[in-house]
Amino acid sequence: MSAAKVSLLAFELSWWIVGPVAVLAGVVGAFAGARVGWMEGVREEALEPGEVVLSAYPVRPLFEDGRATGPSDSARFELRVTTLGLQLWEGTGRLWSHPWRAVRLTAEGDFVLVHHGDREIAELLVDTFDGSPDELLLGAERLRARAQHTHP
Repeated sequence: MSAAKVSLLAFELSWWIVGPVAVLAGVVGAFAGARVGWMEGVREEALEPGEVVLSAYPVRPLFEDGRATGPSDSARFELRVTTLGLQLWEGTGRLWSHPWRAVRLTAEGDFVLVHHGDREIAELLVDTFDGSPDELLLGAERLRARAQHTHP
């Protein structure tokens, strides 16, 4: 068998491998995109009239159901900052939502502590671009101050 025939045979066999892999990757990508779009749609429908999402952060609670969470758990949880308040979501389920005038955020190291009144309701590790929760804390402080002045 000549080198040209071997090369042609290898080229033809590679398409038997590449073709199905490409189709499978396309199906997986379409499924993942549809799932993310569906989750986003559910979250958008839960907004109050006139409420706008300003930012959303992947977060990881320190503990969930009495057990410590791991780094992969931040893909499941999202903290949404809206014009009216703060929301914590797990997938398509909203775990809680609090208006700005009732919630306060503080930092303890890399973690953000969420307070409602005088009790702590969440300890979250926020996945920000620079690894610091400063952006979230600054935005929350401004939104809370605005809510205190505009709502009795």
